[in-house]
Amino acid sequence: MPGLKALDTGRRVIHLGTFAKVGFPGARVGYAVADQRVRHAGGERLLAEELADLKTMVTVNTSPLSQAVVGGLLLDHGRSLTALARRKADRYRRNLACLADALERHLADAPAGVTWNRPAGGFFVRVNLPVRADAALLEVSARDYGVLWTPMSQFFLTGRGDRQIRLSCSYLEPDRIETGVRRLATFLRKETGT
Repeated sequence: MPGLKALDTGRRVIHLGTFAKVGFPGARVGYAVADQRVRHAGGERLLAEELADLKTMVTVNTSPLSQAVVGGLLLDHGRSLTALARRKADRYRRNLACLADALERHLADAPAGVTWNRPAGGFFVRVNLPVRADAALLEVSARDYGVLWTPMSQFFLTGRGDRQIRLSCSYLEPDRIETGVRRLATFLRKETGT
């Protein structure tokens, strides 16, 4: 499915992106596709040029080292963000399928109240628990079962999400995902079962 910018025949859409997921986290390098023409003191110019000038006035310069690394990655992939992202997207797709399949196998007889989503993409799965998913429960999971997860309550401004955890599978190999889900299933049966 094409992005909004690809459908923009009236040049009204500004596309903002980052290289954090396909380049490397922490690079703090992004981009804008802003091909609209705007009035400028000297006439007209591209909005992208105006934004670039504004950025130099209001932010500390982006690290030249980070820019060079991202530039090198793009050059290695024919100057294509799509080509750069393809390998990681394939890995994320594979890992998400491994995680979802392992959850179905190992949690087929899960305690009452343990459910999860099966997202169409990405590298996170949310799991609903019959108990509060707090720091104390995470400590038990990590210490006694060797499984880390993220409590979802920190993603909500209200009290919601206090019985949800987020599992990540982005950079794990399938055998580690399998081991992790097996341990998670044991943890859930022993620590959250009713």
